[in-house]
This record gives sequence, structure tokens and C-alpha cells, in this order.
Amino acid sequence: MIEIDESMLVRLAGPRAFGQGLHCFERGCVRGVVTMGTTTDALVQDVRQHTVRLRHTHRMMEGECNCDESDGIEFCQHCVAVALHLQEQQKPARSIDKRGALRQIRRHLSALSQEELLDEFLETIKQDRALRDDLLQKARLSSEALSYSELKGMIDAVAADDYLYEPRETRAYFEGLESILMRLGEFAGRLDPLVLLRSVEHAIRRLNADLEMIDYAGESSELSTDLLIDLHRTAIGRLNWIPKELALYLVDRGVAEPWHPFGSMAVLYCEDLGVAFQEAVVAEIESRRNALNRTVTTGADKIRMHELLEELTQSLSAGYDR
Repeated sequence: MIEIDESMLVRLAGPRAFGQGLHCFERGCVRGVVTMGTTTDALVQDVRQHTVRLRHTHRMMEGECNCDESDGIEFCQHCVAVALHLQEQQKPARSIDKRGALRQIRRHLSALSQEELLDEFLETIKQDRALRDDLLQKARLSSEALSYSELKGMIDAVAADDYLYEPRETRAYFEGLESILMRLGEFAGRLDPLVLLRSVEHAIRRLNADLEMIDYAGESSELSTDLLIDLHRTAIGRLNWIPKELALYLVDRGVAEPWHPFGSMAVLYCEDLGVAFQEAVVAEIESRRNALNRTVTTGADKIRMHELLEELTQSLSAGYDR
């Protein structure tokens, strides 16, 4: 079949008939197209239904139609419409790679006003719940006034509701936890440091509880633990506590919570914060040990407290050796 282009159709039908045929084609008036060899028959539903036959070779194209303008011999607007249908069939579907698609989208978006961009973006968000939830989370975290209860709610939303036995369930749980922790890290600088610290501590407790309901976590929890450590350090760094205040806080946490993803928290800070902090930790541990010896508590309670303090002391010594 001859390669069909617009200039050829203008020559065959004239500018006026070409324009009418183009309009007819774009309205979807061409029906029942059948091509056999070098002949194409079709119906064109204009004001009335017309029968069109095109004859085409590699060198020429002829058309006939039962409308008054064609009178059975002229290449009319209805012939143009059928020819445009054939032209569309000739065009191979062009595949656009990701980069090319993004370039076209960028050109389209750059021509829009800010208001038009927002309208188009919001319309897209309506159709994509995951994107909508993600952007809502960003919008909420970008607010410096976000409260602890709101952050706690975000963390609880990804917590395990029941026992997890399947690897895919475990994977999905940690992916959700990692997502919210990374998002907290992204906006940590905008959050009140005490609110951030409380939120991280809540995430630690939730992870501790959730691990009890996971059949086998394997190494899946490593990234979550690393993210929690980084967030905890960020919150502590923004509070600007003096060594004694930080030592008091970290020893409190180590005594209050035997299990902790940080291990012995005080040790994690020894290398970073230097001698003054190390001395404050040692002094706090010794102070508590002496206080325990002076108090009258049950034997089991005293033994447990001594064990916890001994763990901190040994971990701290290991930290010095590094």
C-alpha cells in the first residue's frame, strides 16, 4: 500500500474536502473497514451513511463514494476519512523510554501555570491512595507543631497487629517500619527534639513488643535498629545536654529496659562524647550501686539491679577497649 500522508490527501481531495474528512475521521465516523489486497471497503456515518471504496497500490490511490460530492468517481471527504483510518493503521506503535516520557511530561508541565499544576497534581493524587497517604505523611511531618501523640499514631499504624509467621508478612512489617523511620529522619530537624526523643523511645518499645510476635526476624530488623540509633542520636544531639545530664538519662534507660536495640546505650556515646561523658557515666553507675547497697529491698530486686548495673559497667569497659 502507498504510504499515506496528509499532503497526498490534500492533492487528491482538495483542502476543503480534506478538512471535512479529517473532522469526520476524528469524530469516529469510519466503521466496518475491510481490506482485501489492494481494495479497502468501509462505511462512513456522516449526516447519512456512505459506502466508500479505496483502491491503492505502492504508487497511487483512488477513491469512490456514493455521496453527491463524489458521484462515484471523485476522492471526497469520506474517502479522506477512510484513508486517514488506513494511515493510522500504518503507523507502528512507538515505544517511548522512561527518559523520553519524562522529557515530554516535563515540557507539558512547564507550560502550565502554578494553579494548573496544582490542579493536575491533586487530580492525580485522588486516583492513587498510596501517593496520597505518602504526601499526607510528609505534609504532617513538615509541621513543626506536630505533637507526640500524632507521631505515636504514625508509628503504631505500622505495628504488628498479630503474630507474623510468613516471611512476606515479616518483610512487609519491616518495610513499613523502615519507611516511617526514614521519614522521621527526613523531617527530624523540624520536630521539637523532646517530641522526637519520646517518639523514638516509643518506636523502640513497639519494635521490642513486635519482635515477640514475629516467628523469625532473622536479619530483617538490622536496618530498623540502625535507623532508630541514628534518630536517637539526632534527638539527643539537638537537646544539647551536658555530660552529666546525658549520662543520667542513658543509665536510666539501660536500667529501666533490659532489652534495647542499642545494647547498652551509654557505650554507644562514649567514643563520640569523650572523657567528660565517660567519667559522668562511671560516676552515675557507682552512685547507683552504692545507693542499692544502702537500701532495704527484696533480695531478688537488688540482685536484678546489680546485674543490670554490672552489664552496663562491663559494656562500658568494652567501649573503652575499642
